[in-house]
This record gives sequence, structure tokens and C-alpha cells, in this order.
Amino acid sequence: MLRSPSFRRGLRDGLVLFVAVGAFGVAYGILGVQAGLATWLVILASALVVSGAAQFAWVGLAGAGAGPVLVAASGLALRHIPMSARLAGLVGPRPPRVRLALAWVLVDETFGLTVAAARRGEPDLVAYKAAADLLLLSGWLAGTAAGAAFGARLDPAAWGAEVFFAVLFVGLAAPLVRSRWDLLVAALAAGATFGAAILPSAWRITAAAVVAAAVGAVLPDD
Repeated sequence: MLRSPSFRRGLRDGLVLFVAVGAFGVAYGILGVQAGLATWLVILASALVVSGAAQFAWVGLAGAGAGPVLVAASGLALRHIPMSARLAGLVGPRPPRVRLALAWVLVDETFGLTVAAARRGEPDLVAYKAAADLLLLSGWLAGTAAGAAFGARLDPAAWGAEVFFAVLFVGLAAPLVRSRWDLLVAALAAGATFGAAILPSAWRITAAAVVAAAVGAVLPDD
């Protein structure tokens, strides 16, 4: 796999994720330590959970107890159901160990890159996603460790980490919009995000994802 052209292209496309997600990992590491969590626990969460959204929710709600954390994390995790179904259809029948490896780093960024790669005819999507996942995970862990080490010395809000990550998502989604139906799904997802303001904040993105996935499932491909 390491010598596969698809693996090399995954490394090339995932390089931006190493930098961008690494910067966001720094913010998470800082906030985790500032919230009173042990440095080793902050880093271990990044290695095992691999979900920036869920980990930020955990840090923000840690003082409220286990209940709110579980509710927020569950709401954010629901988007993985349509994501995993789509990914399974793209890679086709694979051994369980391969599926488990692909599911370990099931995040929006490398999912978007993999879908885009499938559309342009990438021959080995498993190798491609594995390479992109490797760079994203490396950046996430390195950023988390650096942020946890600096602790309270830096303020993530001062350099606009939350805005930077939102721009990253938009940049990843833009190449996937290739038809008027894709644009409609994206517009409905954005509208649903704002329209879900009546819901708890942790469920808004999930609600938008469900609406977009449902609409995308019934619309034609072109």
C-alpha cells in the first residue's frame, strides 16, 4: 500500500490537513489543560476519539457532568452514520480489519477528500484515505501535544482558531459541489444549521447533516 500511487496522492492532498488540523489540535490541547484535564488525558483522547467536535464539546461541558457530555457527543456522532454508509459503498467489500482501520479516523475532512477522489476516478480509495488519515491524525496528535504543553500560555481565541476551522470546512466542501443539485443540498444544509437554532447547540450540525443527507438521497446524481 505504501508504494501505491493512490497512497502518494493521499499524502499530497492530506498535507494541508496536517497543518490546518494541527493548528486546531493546538487550540484543543490548550483548552483541555485550561479546563483542568490532565495533559496525558487530553492527548489520549485525541489518539482514541479522533473527533475535534466531540472533544471540544467534552472540554466545554466537562464541568457539567457526564450527562451533558454524553448527549452532546452522541448528537455530534450521529453524522457518522450517513458518512460510514457512503464510505462503505465507495470502497466496496473489504476485510473487517480494513474496515475497522478506515472507521478509526472517520472525520469530515478526509471523508470529503475521499469522496472527491472517488469522483475523479482514484483507483485505490483505501490507500488514498489511509494516507490522508495518517497525515490528519499525525497533525491532530502533534497539535494536541503542543497545545497541552503550552497550556495557559496561549489564547486560541486571539488567533481565531474557530474561524480558521470553519473556513477549512468550506474549502473542503467547495470542490464537491459540481451540479445544481449539489448546490441545493449544500444550501439546505446551511439553512438547516441556522434553522436549528431552537435545538441544543450540539445537535444543530447533526440536524443539518440529516436534512442534507435525506435530500441528497432523493435527488438525481446530475
